[in-house]
Order: sequence, then C-alpha cells, then structure tokens
Amino acid sequence: MLLGLIFLALTVLLLPFALELRYNRLQADSETVIVLWIWKLPLKLRIAYLEKIGRYLYAKVALQAPGSAAEIEPAIPLKRILQLLKAPMPRLLKALAKSALFFLEEIEKLEVRLRYSTGEAAATAIAAGAAWWITSVVLPTLNARFVFLHQPQVHVTPVFGPQVFELYLRCIFRIRLGYIMVKRIKQRLQFGKGG
Repeated sequence: MLLGLIFLALTVLLLPFALELRYNRLQADSETVIVLWIWKLPLKLRIAYLEKIGRYLYAKVALQAPGSAAEIEPAIPLKRILQLLKAPMPRLLKALAKSALFFLEEIEKLEVRLRYSTGEAAATAIAAGAAWWITSVVLPTLNARFVFLHQPQVHVTPVFGPQVFELYLRCIFRIRLGYIMVKRIKQRLQFGKGG
C-alpha cells in the first residue's frame, strides 16, 4: 500500500501534464472543450453547467420579448449577472481558476482566429481596430504571467459583407507539478533564511 502511494506520488511529480482549452463558435453555435492531458492520455471534460446557464438566459430573454416576431437581443441586466456570479457553482469555478493559476506556468500553444462582419463596412473596420487593441492588451499581460513555448498565433479577419461571426480559440497550458512544488519549496526556504 505504501509502495503504491509512493509510486503514485512520483508519477504525479514526474509525468508532464497539459491543460487544453478549446472554444469554437460559428454564428449561433458554439462548442467548448477542456482536455486534461496526462502524458499522452487525453481526458475530456464537459462544460454542461455553462451550457445550461446559456440556454436558461436565452430562454428568459425570449420570454420577455413582446410578440412572436420580435427580434431577440441577448442582453441581460447587470443585477442578474451578479446574482449568477454569487451562485455556488460560479464561486467554485472562480476558486478552481485561482488554484489552477498556481500550477500553470507555461503556455505551449495559443491560437486565436476571429472572422466577423457587422454588416456595415465602417462598423466592421472600427470593430477590427477594437479587436486588435484588445489583442495588444491581452498578449503582453499573458506574456508577463506565463512563458510562451511557441509564438502565439492571432488572426483577426474582418469580412466586409453580410453579418458573420466565427471564433476559434485554442490554448494549451503545460503543468509541471513536480517542478512547481520544488520551486515553491525553495522559495519558502529562502524566505525563511531572511534573505
């Protein structure tokens, strides 16, 4: 039993882990996939809870729209968003995200492809500038927090034509539990020496 626990601990410390996040949106259809890679073995996780929240909010907005032919806008009040964030599951997700940041140090791959059109050429051009501005803020922030193993690939393509929205996001975080644990222990020991 003790030998098995020691073997499990060594396996967890020495095997490389990776966390892959994929989000793909084509017009109104979206797909979210989270894959935990343990060496070369993928473990896919579903995000059914977030999908249920999205369906609930969309149905609530649809019920509040007057008339059957009314155009449904996906707007919800800020008060409702705050209520959803105070629910137990989002608090759990925030806590998991904070603890995950402790273990995530390297980004193996970051790929973002955005293809869109607002239907008007001027608004599409302004949206393209806004998308590149957001990219220029987010990438240096990520670069300050994480180490990129490969150059991030960001493609923003405005389409000057009918309305279209396509987004593909793929990010692979590399997790090295053993390396991080040894690094944190060394930091604590150096802090204890007074230096």
